[in-house]
Amino acid sequence: MKKKLGYCIGSTKPNRVFFITDKTVKIGEFVFIEYEEEDRDIKVLGMIQSLHRENPYLPETTKSREQVEGIKRFSGKDITLKGDINILGEIVEDGDKANLKLLKTPPPPAADVYEADPDILKKLFGAKDKRFIRIGKLLSQDEDVPVYINVEQIVLRHLAILAITGAGKSNTVSVLLQNILNLNGTVLVFDFHGEYVKSEFKKGGKNRVNIIEPIINPALLKPKEFASLVGIKPNAYIQLRYFKLALEHLINELEGEKGKNWQNYITTEEFLNRLKETVDSIRDEDSDIRQTRLKGKPREESLYEVLNKIEEMELELGHIIKLGAKPIIEKIKDGYINVIDFSEIDEETADTICSNILMWSLEERKKAVRRGDTKLKKPLLIVIEEAHILAGDKRNTQSKYYISRIAREGRKFGLGLVIITQRPKGLDKEILSQMNNMIILKLVEPEDQKHVQSASEALSQELMSYLPSLNPGEAIIIGNMTRIPLLVKIDKAEGKIEGNDIPVVEEWQKEDEEEKKIEEDVLDFLEEI
Repeated sequence: MKKKLGYCIGSTKPNRVFFITDKTVKIGEFVFIEYEEEDRDIKVLGMIQSLHRENPYLPETTKSREQVEGIKRFSGKDITLKGDINILGEIVEDGDKANLKLLKTPPPPAADVYEADPDILKKLFGAKDKRFIRIGKLLSQDEDVPVYINVEQIVLRHLAILAITGAGKSNTVSVLLQNILNLNGTVLVFDFHGEYVKSEFKKGGKNRVNIIEPIINPALLKPKEFASLVGIKPNAYIQLRYFKLALEHLINELEGEKGKNWQNYITTEEFLNRLKETVDSIRDEDSDIRQTRLKGKPREESLYEVLNKIEEMELELGHIIKLGAKPIIEKIKDGYINVIDFSEIDEETADTICSNILMWSLEERKKAVRRGDTKLKKPLLIVIEEAHILAGDKRNTQSKYYISRIAREGRKFGLGLVIITQRPKGLDKEILSQMNNMIILKLVEPEDQKHVQSASEALSQELMSYLPSLNPGEAIIIGNMTRIPLLVKIDKAEGKIEGNDIPVVEEWQKEDEEEKKIEEDVLDFLEEI
């Protein structure tokens, strides 16, 4: 039997009503408002947005503790619980499914407010078809009501996962990736801290994590990308010009000597040595490059800087540079969680690699849609951890351009983005606004909250007020992937992303325990002899 909670009171609106109750209810709890209108029974879904208790005999002007104690003795039970309900829509049931229809006329005052029927909530928020995956359960309902989200909308409309450290971000990502893997989906993760390298995501008993080394073929980079890898800044115009002249001249020479497949006949070391020689030849007035491409005397200090940076790149990045290596995009496996480990390279190098992968991903998915020969035959979801590094609000990175393009164009080509960060205010606001879906766990800092709210029309002031008080694993879900904004307890993940927190106390005590063990062994030995 359904439980009546109370009644609508005061002036009502199509999107909000006030109510009074004598039952125990919770903020975020779903309720039904039921009434009859024009010979039709109407059932409306609402969410409790705020609550307050009041005693008419204890106004705020009460002056003393003794006065409170005296009034409390005769009016202790005269306490009313009031609040307001955000109306989400009229419930329209259709067999084992239910939908919400926009309410255009406000409920009448004194309309009955009931506890929400779990069976109808399951119809509203359960799986509709194979596009839906389970993410958790409703937070404020007494009975477990599972919540499913539309994974297709995540790929087509993108997703942001935002939270402070320790709020359950890694678990949320794990739940998402495992469910996508269960659908045979393909995911590429940019992993900045090596958390995914040791992770396990299984399908059919087999671990489906494909670790991709960030090996770079310099010949496949655009001159500007290669220059960035070398360490030449975009605003170092003269250095950039000399580098591009030398690189283009060298490649023309190699193609003339060995043909289009010149990479098969030269080692990486030989290639870089010849590149340095070509840069150095710019000094020589009689060199081909001076005769054909450059007029006037070059700047010695700029040439020296270019040569020095190439040598530094060889020392620092020689282990990930390999002429003739396949493009990273060709190493992506369909139906796997593909992980690129950036934990041992600097942010600038990671930016160069990421921008190249994003560029080729967009190009290859365009080919796939246009029925051309492509290296990415199936839709791809790209997960960017520490997204503020590549798409920072005040950082001008190479990747930022392609992240923005994919955010705008990716839906047409089956290329989706998941951006993850614990620093929302550090994200580019335009890119964040393109994430039409959000999973927001605990956020405490007001600037983070404001930045997120300004980028999302769906995050109301009422929902934002929940953010600081969320417990680990609790989240607000908004966007196209769900029908309405929801407060959800995220499921416990099957697959696990290895966090990199150090067990500090355990490490402190380890040496002490080892010393005690040695002392005990020595004593045992002495007793034996």
